[in-house]
Amino acid sequence: MTDPMVRPELIDLNSAARHRVMENVSAKGGHCEACGRADFEVGHALHLGFLFLNEEDDAYMVALTCRNPECPKPRTGIVLPERDFLSLGTSAPQNATAS
Repeated sequence: MTDPMVRPELIDLNSAARHRVMENVSAKGGHCEACGRADFEVGHALHLGFLFLNEEDDAYMVALTCRNPECPKPRTGIVLPERDFLSLGTSAPQNATAS
């Protein structure tokens, strides 16, 4: 069941897509700027390509939340192209469910 409080333009990623996001975070040396940890919960994705002219057409912002319960600023995100976390040859609906 989808959460009625989640914005309709957000995409709920499946486990494979979430795993690929974390692989990208690790490969880029991603860490929480507030506490320094590199352990995140992957949240929803937002397609940026149609919203912002300075972003590539296939750009998505993926929400990340630091898993450190004492982190003073746990919310952040990463911008990724579709091909880096959604399955090749498919579109977002096959890798995710609209919330």
